[in-house]
Amino acid sequence: MKIVINASPLIFLRGINKLYLLNALYSDIYIPYVVLQEIEGLDISGLFYTPIKIINKTLVTDLLGTLHRGEVEVIVSAIEHNIQDVILDDLAARNKAKQFGLNVTGTLGVLRRGKNKNLIINLEQEIQLLRDNGMYLTDDIVQAVLRFD
Repeated sequence: MKIVINASPLIFLRGINKLYLLNALYSDIYIPYVVLQEIEGLDISGLFYTPIKIINKTLVTDLLGTLHRGEVEVIVSAIEHNIQDVILDDLAARNKAKQFGLNVTGTLGVLRRGKNKNLIINLEQEIQLLRDNGMYLTDDIVQAVLRFD
């Protein structure tokens, strides 16, 4: 499965030492150049990915506003390169991606998928590590993710 990923999932997965899940779960990982600039200095060595460039700068400009440039470029890159799946954490960005018909998951979805593939053992512990690393998660969201654990 091909995916385009935004900065926050990379930052959070790196923060809990679970960046390896991306290569284990996805065949092709694409990161827009603007996202790579956003995470400059973050050690993502060991992650196999392809930098991706957007072509339609007008669409990017049109979508800017409540969304950050990285989120917009994830969405536009996926559309331009016919990639159906994106990894975004921000709710507004997720909703916009869905409006374009993209399949959306986030950091929690990556962990959930890793748990389903037996790549992580304790999902609740990993979620707590995310919280400890600054990811804001409501109890309702956590309970929804853990419901099938």
